[in-house]
This record gives sequence, structure tokens and C-alpha cells, in this order.
Amino acid sequence: MRWTPLRTLTCFYSLIGACLPLSANAADTAGIESGFTEEDIFIDIPQVFSVTRQTQKLTEVPAATTILSQSEIQASGARRIPDLLRLVPGMHSYSVTTNRATASYHGMSDDHPGRMEVMLNGHSVYLPLLSTVAWETIGLSVEDIDYIEVVRGSNAPAYGSNAFLGAINIVTKNPLTESGTKLIATGGSLHTQEYFASHSESLNSLSYRLSANYNENDGADTYNDSAHNSAINLSGTYTPTVTDTVDFNFGFSRGSVELGQADDLDNNFTPRKHDANYQHIRWNRVLDKNNDLKVSFTHNYLDLEEVFTSAADALVFFGENPAFAGFLAPIQPLGTEHGTMNLYDIEAEHNLRINPTLSAVWGVGYRFEEAESATLLQNQGEVTEEKWRLFGNLQWKPTAATTVNAGGLFESTSISENHFSPRLAVNYNLSQSSALRASATLAYRTPSLLAKNSASGYLGSVASGYEYFDLITTPNYDLDPEKLTSYELGFFKQWPKSNSHLDIRVFTEHISNGVNSYYFADNGNDYDLLNDGFRISDNIATWRNMGAEFQFKYQPVRHFYVLTNYSYLNQKGQRDRGSRGIDTLDERTPLHTASMLMRWDVNEQLWMGLSQYYMTDVNWLEGGQRDEFHRTDFNISKTFKLKGASELSTRLIVENLFNDAYSEFYEHNLYDRRAYLQFQLSL
Repeated sequence: MRWTPLRTLTCFYSLIGACLPLSANAADTAGIESGFTEEDIFIDIPQVFSVTRQTQKLTEVPAATTILSQSEIQASGARRIPDLLRLVPGMHSYSVTTNRATASYHGMSDDHPGRMEVMLNGHSVYLPLLSTVAWETIGLSVEDIDYIEVVRGSNAPAYGSNAFLGAINIVTKNPLTESGTKLIATGGSLHTQEYFASHSESLNSLSYRLSANYNENDGADTYNDSAHNSAINLSGTYTPTVTDTVDFNFGFSRGSVELGQADDLDNNFTPRKHDANYQHIRWNRVLDKNNDLKVSFTHNYLDLEEVFTSAADALVFFGENPAFAGFLAPIQPLGTEHGTMNLYDIEAEHNLRINPTLSAVWGVGYRFEEAESATLLQNQGEVTEEKWRLFGNLQWKPTAATTVNAGGLFESTSISENHFSPRLAVNYNLSQSSALRASATLAYRTPSLLAKNSASGYLGSVASGYEYFDLITTPNYDLDPEKLTSYELGFFKQWPKSNSHLDIRVFTEHISNGVNSYYFADNGNDYDLLNDGFRISDNIATWRNMGAEFQFKYQPVRHFYVLTNYSYLNQKGQRDRGSRGIDTLDERTPLHTASMLMRWDVNEQLWMGLSQYYMTDVNWLEGGQRDEFHRTDFNISKTFKLKGASELSTRLIVENLFNDAYSEFYEHNLYDRRAYLQFQLSL
């Protein structure tokens, strides 16, 4: 029998029907009432901050937004942050290799997807050296996360170029609402060992949370692509006066992961070490009841060290005579993740309420990026970029049922032309808990520091003046910004009494001037002694996304809910690859993706979560053609009361429960059944 999204939905809701009578009986046995408390009845519409930088209800925001709550994060059983994003409609999350996971939203997805801003407590963790987010370098554990806000659609009008197709804000647990000490140990498949510890405490005007984690595994048997990571994170809030608040976040991480492409069984994987840290401080002052001011500073540092191939090994790659070994320097351009980078960002933001129907936010920011890489930016030394941005959003309520958002961001950068990304949206409330939304966005994405300055090749020795023996990539300083024109219609409905909601989005997105690399066969290049051509980035891609998404959370009783997500994405386009001709971009993202999550709290000590994921076949830009897959994850947790307020929890997590192994991204990157046992001690 062939499984389809419709059949999966039917079976899942049949399971709900079967469980409801049972769950009601179990609740009565455990003393849990099947009705709702006063608190449940008066739950307001959820509010978000990440869309416009103003706190807004989901019935007022100008873009579709998904909130992954702490309950849903737990129920998923996900052990990596990108895996959590499978619960977001339109998000494509996948493992590139055993220990390299990534995610993209509506993009031409390769093994280093960009075009999506990722923030941690409001500050960017995007890496200019790689033009993407390397999730394993963030140093954050799933256990650190309180909730996640995902803006589905361009948010460049609020956060600039990196939010070209979407934005994610990961909010960590707050020491004001979490206290005590937690110790967690996890072990299981792939010889996995994970250890986590956290302590939260409030001391008068200071509240802080300190956490540390370590994890390692041996990787898959096919490539032995092992990994190990360790991290320390400190966050907190200091309130010196009634009107002043200082939030701080510091993090340090170090580890190693094996890099390679799992598209050939004979491919070699090489270790890449990382050493990273970040510091983020935000000061907030309440000026009066209608005005507040925020000033923030962020610094990100990343050092990547990949093993170089010797000159002799490089010659084997070329099939050349080993006599050339004396000419070549031991530089390995195929190592794509080597170098250092620093990012400095300072921002000032003013929120004001002009009158009962009119409010606004505006601000200015400055960002400085610097990077140096022997393999990615050869013969250039340190490469830098400066960015200035001026942003704002005006929220106007001309009637009780209508909300208008008009905003935009002006961005000036030292390596590209200036541009302005505006957005206009109108929301109409059909009731206090439901609204229609129509919005239009024009967004620009400036070429990344790497895209504009990428230079790699096999270099000659000192005696030869480090001339290129074989040029691999060369910079293109004439890159133009990518352009996006987006229109969307949306509907949001909340059932506050049952904490259920429905979110529907219909959209069209047209991207022009898309930056992509192509092969340039220039046999007359004096800098390439082999004269076999090189790759260069250029504005060669154009594509259109059309589709629809919905998210439906159904919670018929307090202790049971189902979250259902579905996305239909029709992609058409092409890119000009120079001497290799025109390449179609049709169906470079999955046509259908779906996910479902069920959580059942049997009683106060026992709960279980079941999730189902589906993706149709797709031809990834780098990973190639992959078949459709279904995957079912299951986890169950039991808590035992100890002396005083202490608790011991045991948890079993099973990924791909039915062992229906499938290839994810690369052909030989197989995802089979994996099981983990976890123990948590809360003091």
C-alpha cells in the first residue's frame, strides 16, 4: 500500500479518536480534570516579537509565524535544533552527513543554505565566512531552548539581507522562570554519549542561568564520520533600577566534525575543528509608559581548522607527475571550511506608542565583518565588510477590526549597492481570535562576503611567488543584490479555550538576480597554469515559488494535542552555468512536505510523544535526486518523585521507529532506526 499525505492524516486522526476515550479514563484515574481551568479559558492570542521588532498578537503580524513551544520541543524528541524545524510548514530540514544537519525555507537548498536569518535571543549567528549557519558551532543544546519563533516568508524589512526568505529566533530558557539544577545523561546509537548540566538562580536584582554540554558519537559505519562538541553558555538579567534592564548572553563552544560528501562510497572524510564564542548584551530603559529604548552589542568569533592535503596528495588528485611536488605549496583548496571570522554589531532601537491606534519602532545599526582564510580567500589576507542599516515599522489601527503594518529597512554596505526593503500588510479581524492577512514585500539580499571574495586554488611554492598552479574559484566584485518580490494571503484562527489554532498561508515569491556559481572555461588565463577553467559566482539564477501552507493544532482535552503541518511548494526557474549551458531549477525543493506531532500526558509523571514526517522526492542542488520518505519518531518519559522537590526522569527516544531506512540529501547518507536512553535529575 502506498502512503500519501492524505492517508497519513487519516490514520493519524483515527489514532486520535482511539486515544481520546482512553486518555480521559487515564486522566480521571490520575486525578486530572478533563475540563479547563479559568487560566485555560482566558488564554490570550499568542504574541511574537520577531516579525516587526514590536510585540504583536498573531492576529496582527504582517507575516505568517510559527511558534514552537517548550511542550512541542519536548514531545518531538529532537536532539538537534534543525530537526525541530521539521515541525514548521515550508521548512526543509535534512542531514547532510551523520553529524551535519541544516535547514532552509523555500530556498534552492544545497549543503550550505543561506538566505535565512538565524538569531539567538535576538542576535544573529549567521556566518559571513561560510554564508550560512553552521549549527554544530553554535554550542546550544535543545535542553537550553524555551521556544522558537519562525517567520515564514521574507523578513528583510525588519532584519536585513540575511532574512531574505525567512527568519528564526531561538529563545533560551529564562532564569526568572526556571530555578534549580538539572543533570542529563544520554546514550545510544552510533555510540552516542551526551551530558548536560544547568543551574538557574535569582539573587536580588540578578538572575542567571549557566549550562554546559558535551556530546560525541562515532558516526555511520560507511564513513566513520565522527564528531564531538562541548559548550558553555551563560545568560541572565540584571535590573539595577525599576526602569533599567540588562540582558546578557555569553557562549563558548569547541569541537570537531568530519567533513565530506556522502555521494560516493570511496569518498574520504576529513576532520574540521571549530573554536567559537559569542557575547551579546542588551540594555533596555523604559523612558515612560509610551516609550522605551534598547541598545545592544554583539560579537561573534569563529575559528575553523581543516586538515590540509599535502602537495603530493594533491598531485594524485590531478593525475600529474610527482615531479610537480616541489613546485606546489601545501595548500588544500578543496577544504571549504578553514579560516577565522569576527562579527561586531551595535544597534539602537526606539519603541513608542504615539496614541491608542498608532505605535512604531525605529532604529539604526552598524555591523562590521572580517574574515581570513587560506583556502576560501587565498592571496587576499583579511577581507572586511561594513553594513549600516536604518529600520522601522508603523502599526496603525484605523478601526477596531483593522491593523495596518508599514515598515522597511534601508541597508548600506561597503561591498555592494545600497537598497531599501519595504513591506506593507493589512490584517482584518473577523473576530477577536481570527484574522485575514494580505501583505506585499520587496526584499534585497546583498552578496555575502564569501560570494564576492571567494578565491581558491592550488598555489605554487615560495620560489614561484605563490602563483596559481590550478585556479579553482575566483572573486567577482561586480555581484548585484538578489531581489525578491513576494505576495501572500493568510488566515489565522485561535480557539483560546482549548489552546488550538489554524494558520493558512498562500504565497507567490519571485527571485531574480540569484547568486550562484558556474564553470568559466577561460583557457587564456595567465593565473591558471593548467588552463582548465575555474568557478565564479554571478547573478545567473531566476526562480519563482508558488504554494500554500497550513498549520493546525488541535487540543480537544487539556492533556492531549496534535500538531499538523503541510506545505505545497511549486518551484520553477533556471540558471545560466556558462559553458555548461542552461540548468533548470524546477523541483529543486520538495513539492510536498508534511509533519504531525502528538503529545499525550497520561498523568503528571508519564507522557509520550509521537511524530511523523513526510517529504516527496526532490533533486537537491548538491545532493542529487532523492526519493520520498516517511519517518516516525517516538519518545516516552517517566518521572519519579524523590526526596523534597527533587525528581528523576527516564526517557526513551526512538528515531525512525519502523526502521524504514532512507537516503537524506546524499545517496549514501542513510538514516536508519536509532534509539537513545536519557536520564534527568532535577534538584
